[in-house]
Amino acid sequence: MSMKKIFAIFLFLVSLTAIQAQNETESVVFDNDSTYVDTLNRNLIGLNVYPAFGILGGGRLPNTKIFVQYKHYFDHTNLRASINYISFYRDNDNVDIIRTTSDTTDVDGETVVADSMVFRKFYYDIYSYDVRLGLEAAFPNRNFRFYVGSGLIGGYHYTGEYYYHYKREFNGYPINYVNLTYPSNAETVGYRKTSFIKAGLDFTIGVDINISPNCVISVQYAPELVYYHKLKQDLLDPDIFFVHDLESEFNFVPDYIDFVVNIRF
Repeated sequence: MSMKKIFAIFLFLVSLTAIQAQNETESVVFDNDSTYVDTLNRNLIGLNVYPAFGILGGGRLPNTKIFVQYKHYFDHTNLRASINYISFYRDNDNVDIIRTTSDTTDVDGETVVADSMVFRKFYYDIYSYDVRLGLEAAFPNRNFRFYVGSGLIGGYHYTGEYYYHYKREFNGYPINYVNLTYPSNAETVGYRKTSFIKAGLDFTIGVDINISPNCVISVQYAPELVYYHKLKQDLLDPDIFFVHDLESEFNFVPDYIDFVVNIRF
């Protein structure tokens, strides 16, 4: 997903929630007074539901982040803590031709040649579990609470890369169709499973919108900078496909948008 689409979705969600909050009741009046003190309950627990809107970006999200978050309001500060699950989608439509086979048999005195081809296809299982603790500078007023801040990240990251072989009949060239789904005769023959410790920082800029006294909608942009420290690797590679090992590395992920539905208590 391009950054242009990401920011377009971010602005759309902010506008939508702002309109909804303003239309909720005529008794709510916008207050620009920077000395405003929120007197409602200051504890929030929320769920990030943005992955459900992945279709708005034109397809499956490259990174799907689901989290449960606790947030506490001080007068001009937010304290937040969350448990996160991130699934990383990696597409690979490559299909390699491993070999062709020819089986010659005699049937009732006649020679029959059955040709087939063996293909190699790929799939992935990449995910993270982490916990986060952060502080945000808050700018409250009666309807909205803007904030900007940062938080610490600590957790576990797993990268599973697999390939399988499958056979199909070969009727000559050109090859007009190759089965890209997982066929019934598929056989997983190789993999590389790598585990990492995950540590880093996330950065948040967003707005909490008061929908009602006990419901708050949060829309935020939340990029992160993390370091993956390699723990161990399990390798089975008869095709000698994985030429270079995965190593410890820094990774900056700029495309996280969070749309959080909070209950205030």
